[in-house]
Amino acid sequence: MKDKIIKLKESIWEEIRGSLLSCSDIGEFDSDLLHNEDIPRRIYKGRAVIPDSIFNKILDNQIKDSELYATAIESLALAAALRLRINEEFSIIFSKCYSCIYFKRSDNISFQYEQIFFSTKFIEKFGIDFKWNSNNQDLKEFLKLMFNLILAWSKDHEKYTLDLKAFKNQL
Repeated sequence: MKDKIIKLKESIWEEIRGSLLSCSDIGEFDSDLLHNEDIPRRIYKGRAVIPDSIFNKILDNQIKDSELYATAIESLALAAALRLRINEEFSIIFSKCYSCIYFKRSDNISFQYEQIFFSTKFIEKFGIDFKWNSNNQDLKEFLKLMFNLILAWSKDHEKYTLDLKAFKNQL
């Protein structure tokens, strides 16, 4: 079962890697990117937290549009953002937004405005019927713009605050 879990993690990682190639290469999957324990936090000791039990359940039900799969995508996108040296807060924002546009839904827990901010732009560009394809060049360019803006926000908190305030005023 351990081999199947590693292959699933590698498969998800490669999909994320492919979609982010316009941003930067996140490299090969490494188990040290993840903290394999069920603890109530997203990041522990610089690593994304996700227990193998999540991957076991994904392997059991094979449903890509499940909350479990969304958790896996979000956690591995978080690990990718951390690997690209985005600080923890904005790595979480990146992973939430990545998952939101991947699954076309917000998790409604945290960073809702950021998710709506990027999903609105995503829908304007791709419409609501877009099927995720990590090899799609337009998607890669969109993710590059999203990544670069989140990276800029991580370096300039005032820009982050002003951009979200302006967006909220448009709603």
